Amino acid sequence: MNQKTSINLITSFIRAPKNENFINGIKMKGILLNGYGESLDLLEYKTDLPVPKPSKSQVLIKIHSTSINPLDNVMRKGYASSIVDLKLKLPIILGRECSGEIVQVGDSVWDYEIGDQVWSASPPFSMGSHCEYILVDESEISLKPKNLTHQQSASIPFASLTAWNAIYNVLPINKKITTDTKILVNGGNGGVGSFILQLLKKHLNVNKVSTTCNIKHFEKLKKLTLVDETIDYNQSRIIGDNDDNNNNNNNNNNNNNKFDIVFNCYDGGKNQIENEKKCIDALKDGGNLIGFNGPLVKFSDRDGVLSGLSMGMMDQLNSSERIKKQYSKNIHLDYAIFSPSGSTLKQISKLYENNILVPNIDKQFNLNEIKDAYNCFENSNSNATSFIVFAKSLARGLELWYYSLLFSKT
Repeated sequence: MNQKTSINLITSFIRAPKNENFINGIKMKGILLNGYGESLDLLEYKTDLPVPKPSKSQVLIKIHSTSINPLDNVMRKGYASSIVDLKLKLPIILGRECSGEIVQVGDSVWDYEIGDQVWSASPPFSMGSHCEYILVDESEISLKPKNLTHQQSASIPFASLTAWNAIYNVLPINKKITTDTKILVNGGNGGVGSFILQLLKKHLNVNKVSTTCNIKHFEKLKKLTLVDETIDYNQSRIIGDNDDNNNNNNNNNNNNNKFDIVFNCYDGGKNQIENEKKCIDALKDGGNLIGFNGPLVKFSDRDGVLSGLSMGMMDQLNSSERIKKQYSKNIHLDYAIFSPSGSTLKQISKLYENNILVPNIDKQFNLNEIKDAYNCFENSNSNATSFIVFAKSLARGLELWYYSLLFSKT
């Protein structure tokens, strides 16, 4: 994790709303997580939750659509609970991204006003978006793409910010991507992976981009992302035996056949070591491996925040040396994580408005169908995001009048 990301996350942690002040006389629907674990019964649909009141640089968003992403799914099982517990106590509301309308602003908000159609991705140590209203700092929102619906917009912020951070902030300055950089995205069928592929091919115009995924998604992924090569992720090696055997007598040719950068979007689960080896084998000597499941949170959950973060940082700093000893290869390993940023969302919004990027969403659920939504997410091999929509809004003019009346005396 680079310095810019660290500073951004620390800032987000400090300013994360605590939801201590609420608007009198108004209640909202939402999903409470009452405990950590595999059971979906730990999720409870409520209709009488208090609506938080914005202060200073905070805005209150009436959510039109939200989604489920990988972080939501592992957080409900206890991932990052050691860090979340520093700011929040159970029960909490999950949901990291949303699209909706600003209905109230704090006294220090200058860039946005009531009625603005916005999208947002909030940090994991603040209350989430699986509810009707969310409190967000104005630095973590932007106007949503004008050409996308709220449903389409709600499926984008988390994955896009994670992918953007990996491409633009994590790679060393001397390894910036050019059109001639040879890149592999391991696990391109997920939300982050498919967004990286779109950025590489449609925005950065990289000539040679490959990805691994399930064979049944080859054609869909090629159409969505314009990726040059799709590889069956079930292969024992990403670069096949024939590719290496043809170059056995020429190490330079063998190295040139491999990749400059690998974005490892596949966690690997129980096969994590095998997955890492496949990625390292596919890299040129001196290449860069970018992962998305670093040691910081794992160590913190296991050993507590103070000792866990320090141990995780040491593990990350020593990772390249470990790879050199284990694989006799010079590989720089680093990790990218989700980092909220309204300024980045603004740039991403322009890419959608200019039709450079296209959205990709999965099935639609109502808020009270949250358990079905999580089941769909866990059992789906789609590269889309399951999303949740709320009741259709009133006519535009009537809706603004309703919000002004609703919040005028709060």
